[in-house]
Amino acid sequence: MDYTKRNVVNGKLIKSKSKRSRSKAKKSIPAVRYLRYELTNSETPGVELSHYIDLARDLSRVNRRLYRQGRDYHVKKITVVSTNTLGVGNADPAQRVNAGFVSAGVVHPTWVSQKAWQRGFQTWTLMNKEASHAVNNDVSGTWSDFKVYMTPDHENGGLVLEPIDNGGNAFSVGEWTYSRLVTPDGTTGADEFVLTMLGNHVGAAGARRSVGLCRSYGESRSTVNPDDPNTPGAIADDPLNNVFDYGTAIDEVLQNDMEDADNPPYHISQYPGGVSNAPKPSVAQMSTLGTDGKCTLAGFNALCGLIELETKSPIANDVYSVLVELAPGSYRGIKADVI
Repeated sequence: MDYTKRNVVNGKLIKSKSKRSRSKAKKSIPAVRYLRYELTNSETPGVELSHYIDLARDLSRVNRRLYRQGRDYHVKKITVVSTNTLGVGNADPAQRVNAGFVSAGVVHPTWVSQKAWQRGFQTWTLMNKEASHAVNNDVSGTWSDFKVYMTPDHENGGLVLEPIDNGGNAFSVGEWTYSRLVTPDGTTGADEFVLTMLGNHVGAAGARRSVGLCRSYGESRSTVNPDDPNTPGAIADDPLNNVFDYGTAIDEVLQNDMEDADNPPYHISQYPGGVSNAPKPSVAQMSTLGTDGKCTLAGFNALCGLIELETKSPIANDVYSVLVELAPGSYRGIKADVI
C-alpha cells in the first residue's frame, strides 16, 4: 500500500489534518445592542432635568423577546450629540463657556442594593406562590417578571425615554407592568403598591403608593452595636493595669483604645439608598459636550438596567441624541449578570 499520501504514525492510519473535526462552535446570539433615544432639555437654559431609561424594557421591545430586569447590565458606552450646544471654540462667545452637561446615574452598586432587590424578589415570588396555591393552579402570565422603578421620581411621572430608529420612529409598545405587592397592613381591604430601589416610601401605612426597597431592607435587619466593645469606664484606674504605668502613659493609651474605632466607618442605622442616606442614584459617568457638540461616556454597570440621565444645556429646549451601546454577552446576546 502506498502511504506517501496518507498520514501514518507508527504504522497506523490517522485522519488527515485537512479533515477537521466538525464540532459545533459556539455561536454568538444576534441581538440589537444599540439603543437610540432623543431627549429634550429644560425650557429654561442651564436648568438640569432627569430622564430615565429602563434597558430591560427597551431591549425586550427592539429584540422581540423578554429581557428580565433582574440583571446587572453592562453598558459599554453612551454617546451624546447635540447639533446646537457647542463648547469652547464655538463662534458664539456667549456659548464658549457654557457647554451642555450630561451625567449617568445608576442604582448604588453595593451589597445593600443587591440584598434589597433579592429580598423584594423573594417576597414577590412567595406572594404569588401563596395565591397560586389557593387556587391550586399557576395563573401567572407567560412573560411574568419582577420589575421595579429606580426612584419615586421615576415612578411618579418621571421623563422616561423611548427607543427610536434612525428615522426617529418609536418602536411599537408591548406590555411592561412594574411589579406590585399587596398587603392587608393598616387596612380592612388590600393595600397595593409598587417598588422603587432607592428613596423613601410614598404614602402612609394602609395607603402606600410605593415602597423603597433599600429603606425597607435597612429597617428590617439587625446590625452592629455602637461603642463596641463595651468597656468599663474605670479600666484606666485598675491597680493591675497601673503596675507598669511608670510615666502615666498607660492611662492615655488605654483611653485612646477605648474611644477610637469603637464605631463603624459608616452610619449604623442609615443604609445607602434609604430615605436619609443617598436616596438618589450614584453617578457612574459624567461629561460636558465638546467643541463638536458631542461627548462619550465610558462604560459602567446598571443594576436592573435602570439609568438616570441628568442633562442641562445653555439653549432652551435643546435636543440631545443619545446612543447607548450594551456590551455583547451570553444573556440573549447581551452581557448582563444575575443579581
